[in-house]
Amino acid sequence: MIWLDRLEQKYGHWGLEGLIRYVSMLMLVVFFLNRSGMLPYHMLTLHLDSILSGQVWRLFTFLLIPHSTSIFLLIFELSILVMCADGLEAKWGTFKLTAYYMVGALSNIIVALMLPEVQLGSYFIYLSLFLGFATIYPDYEILLFFILPVKMKYLALLSGASMIYSFVIGGLYIKIAIALSVGNYLLFFAQDMVASVRQNRRQYMRAAEYEKSLARTENFRHKCCVCGITDVSNPEAQFRYCTCPSCGENGTPFCAEHLKEHKQQNQPQN
Repeated sequence: MIWLDRLEQKYGHWGLEGLIRYVSMLMLVVFFLNRSGMLPYHMLTLHLDSILSGQVWRLFTFLLIPHSTSIFLLIFELSILVMCADGLEAKWGTFKLTAYYMVGALSNIIVALMLPEVQLGSYFIYLSLFLGFATIYPDYEILLFFILPVKMKYLALLSGASMIYSFVIGGLYIKIAIALSVGNYLLFFAQDMVASVRQNRRQYMRAAEYEKSLARTENFRHKCCVCGITDVSNPEAQFRYCTCPSCGENGTPFCAEHLKEHKQQNQPQN
């Protein structure tokens, strides 16, 4: 992410350390306020007409509406969210994680302003954080619902399949929300993914070339019993078979250099 590195050099101090932790705590507060009837969710959604009428807090509060409807699922959801954010922040740094989150939020706000009939929530924004964590830590294992151990890459595949299904059968709101989430993810990960594919391709080609070289080496006629060179690996080398008593009647192959050494070592002494 060269472009992001350049931005970090100029605006790195704008990063908000522990941002998602504070967001998670506010989501928990909003959940209880909604349950008590003091602050229903519909007062916080991203709705253009309400924003234009003066309710500008909706530009931020839509990010605090949790997806879960039960306290148990919410605690599990927020624990996963914090874990993913901490992992990304440890890998990327505070600025890049803040940028990742803010780009997702701003894209939702822009779409809401352009399409007033569409009310976007925060679920797919936080899902993009999960996908980012699973991309960087695919083998990290968590306890699903605090019971079943599952690796992140499998949960990411399941989430991806669910997103595709929702995109196919969902309405305009769902399609736009998923497109924004995937777009945000690709913006930050596409370059690294392409580089990884190229590196894997180069490794595959090197491995294939190595296997071919081994196959060529195995089809030799002569092989020195000392140094192991063959008429395939070293076509310029000359080979001779020694039939001295120590080598046997069938003869033992030597390259010219080691045959000379062999004869000197086995030369009768006066």
